[in-house]
Amino acid sequence: MFVEFSDIPDSSLLWIYGSSKKISKNNQLIIGEKIKLFLDKWSHHGKPLTCSFSFFFNRFIVICLNEEDNPTGGCSMDGLQRLVVSIDDEFQLDLYNRLNVFISIDHQVECIHSSCLKSKDYINYDTLFFDLNILHKSELENWLIPIKNGWCKRFLD
Repeated sequence: MFVEFSDIPDSSLLWIYGSSKKISKNNQLIIGEKIKLFLDKWSHHGKPLTCSFSFFFNRFIVICLNEEDNPTGGCSMDGLQRLVVSIDDEFQLDLYNRLNVFISIDHQVECIHSSCLKSKDYINYDTLFFDLNILHKSELENWLIPIKNGWCKRFLD
């Protein structure tokens, strides 16, 4: 059961999919319709799942699930992943490349493959990046952290 993003509790689980390119407003409308149709019918063992989604910075698709109402499991998660794969295939967003690092430079989001971090002279341990490994909606308040505190630090060592 789809609800507005602002109405889903901060304790909700989330999945973040980062796009290697900006997602245009037009594509956000099309993708958003596909996601909303799926989420509105998303269920686990016949029980509806309370869920939502939002786009952030024209780069990130964030899907939230309130497990307080009903937890999810294998088949329902498989359905979500099939949806995201189909969106990725259709729009060529590179959503499953977990070696991409999304950094914040002058209030803009830049996607850089982790193997290229060291070669960029404007990136250092204090450069802020978006931590896509957060688990709950409440953590979106602090998902922009210095590289020195994140998984990608090893690519600057």
